[in-house]
Amino acid sequence: MFTLRRLVLGEKMRLIMMFVFFVVFVIIGVQFISSQDSLTNIILSIVFLSFFSFFFLLSEVLRFIYRQATRALVVDCDPKLAEQYIKKITKLDVIKGYRNTNLVFYSLMYMDQGDFKKLDEHIENPVFQTSSSLRLIYNYNKFYISLHDNKFEVATKYFRLITEAYTVKTKKRKTAKAVYSFNLIAADYYIYKKNLTKAEQNLKAINEDLLNLREKTYYYVSQAKFNQLKGNEQKEITFLTQAKDISENLYHVANYA
Repeated sequence: MFTLRRLVLGEKMRLIMMFVFFVVFVIIGVQFISSQDSLTNIILSIVFLSFFSFFFLLSEVLRFIYRQATRALVVDCDPKLAEQYIKKITKLDVIKGYRNTNLVFYSLMYMDQGDFKKLDEHIENPVFQTSSSLRLIYNYNKFYISLHDNKFEVATKYFRLITEAYTVKTKKRKTAKAVYSFNLIAADYYIYKKNLTKAEQNLKAINEDLLNLREKTYYYVSQAKFNQLKGNEQKEITFLTQAKDISENLYHVANYA
C-alpha cells in the first residue's frame, strides 16, 4: 500500500543514490583530467565536467524547490507560499524544463487564490490546447470560472466536454484521471443546478481516503453546499469546519457562503 512514509523513504534513497553517482562521476572526471597530457584536452574536459556538474546540481535544486512548492499547495494548502517557491523555479529554470509543469501549477494556484481573472487569462495560453490532458485542464478551469461567474449555459458546455474526456468510447464508462475527480466535478455541477439526487450520488461515489488535503477542502466545501441546499445546517457546519481545520488560506474555504 502506498504511504507518505514510503514516498519520503523513496525520495531519501534517490537523493543518496544521486549524491553517490555525482561524487563518483566527479572523482572519475578529475582522474581523467589529470591523466591528460594536452592542454586542449584538459581545458575541454574541465569545461565538460563543469557544465555537467552545473546542470546536474541545478536539476536537483529545481526538483527540491518544486517538491516544496507542491507541499505548500497540496499539504500546507498555502497558495501564497507555493507562489513564492514557483517564482524561484521560474527564475532559476534557465533551460525551461519546468515551463509546462509551472503552467499547470499556476492554474491550481490561481484557483486556490480565487483569482479567476488571472486564471482565465492564464489558461488561454496555446499550450493548453496541445494535448488531451492539457485540454482537460483548460475545460476544467473554464467550467469553474463559468460557475463562479454564474454563467450556467457556458458551464454546461464545459461540463459536457469534461464528461467526454472521462468517457472511454470502447467501454462506455467513466475512467479515473490523475488530475481531477470526475465525481466531484459532477457533484458541483448538480449542486449548482440544484439537482440534489445526482449531486448526492456523485458525492457518495468519492473515496475520501484517496484525496490529498487540498482536494479534501474542495470536497468538504461541496458537501457543505449540498447540505445547505438540503437544509441540514448541522452537517453543513461540520463539513465547513473540516475544511477550515485543514486551511483557511484557500479562497473557497475563506469565502464560503
